[in-house]
Amino acid sequence: MSKTAMATAYLIDDDSITLELMSGIIEPLGVESACFNDAEAFLSAYTPRPCECVISDMRMSGVSGLQLHKVLQQRYPVPPPLIIVTGYAEVTAAVEAMKQGAFDFVEKPINGHQFLEKLQAALSLSRQLHQKRLDLSARDARIALLTPKEQEVLQAVLEGLPSKDIASKLNLSVRTVENHRARIMEKLRVNSAMELMRDFMVSFAR
Repeated sequence: MSKTAMATAYLIDDDSITLELMSGIIEPLGVESACFNDAEAFLSAYTPRPCECVISDMRMSGVSGLQLHKVLQQRYPVPPPLIIVTGYAEVTAAVEAMKQGAFDFVEKPINGHQFLEKLQAALSLSRQLHQKRLDLSARDARIALLTPKEQEVLQAVLEGLPSKDIASKLNLSVRTVENHRARIMEKLRVNSAMELMRDFMVSFAR
């Protein structure tokens, strides 16, 4: 299986000629092209995949490329890599989008070689992001095993509170807090508070 096998490039542009051009450039890679004339249609159809990249025009009617980037960040804990297609006058805005987490941008007229290089880099990153997505899902599943009270204790532990302070905060005995902590460690499959902080701080905070 090649590196780009089963990869998907979501192409979004309100200009059908540009969509055809990008799809034609991608075709030799064996990457699936999913074309959309607007960001709203893409968002309605999108489901995260193991290897993917979103390529969106900067300026479109309705949701723009920059707005799409913000929506993806808000909706998904691990959003897909986004490449913005921009005209010369919009390069500054595209660079700012990269600072906010967009993967990269390409300028019109599209240079096929440069376009493919950035697409392949984005697909490579996507595989790493998918593993992160799976890890977060597994952590969420473990957290779901906790009782409401255990989740309260976990939140306090992640805030760095010692058992005595947790007991006072939750109106429990220190022994009860310690019992909860032991069950939390068992259910989450961790061996220390440091491991708990490392593995669950981000997942639980979401």
